[in-house]
Amino acid sequence: MNPSDLAAALGEVLDPELGIDVVSLGLIYNIQVDEDVVAVEMTMTTPDCPMGSTIAGMAASRLNRAADGRQVKLDLVFEPEWNIRMASPAALRHLGLPVG
Repeated sequence: MNPSDLAAALGEVLDPELGIDVVSLGLIYNIQVDEDVVAVEMTMTTPDCPMGSTIAGMAASRLNRAADGRQVKLDLVFEPEWNIRMASPAALRHLGLPVG
């Protein structure tokens, strides 16, 4: 298992308000895998995101299924502050925003 496998699993977690996955939105800051632990740092579009706990719960659930028995440590961080430039071109197009 490597971080890209976990990123693919997290790509199945959608922000219910935007209909875009957390990876494409740029909400996943770091993924580390070692022998016993999968550690992920993620953020929300705003610290006061009304769906934040729901999204984090969905991400933790998906990670637990993909972690091959490793302990999952999901940390919500807000530094650096998320901004729309962190989203993928596909996410920007989905939102009707200019790409580039």
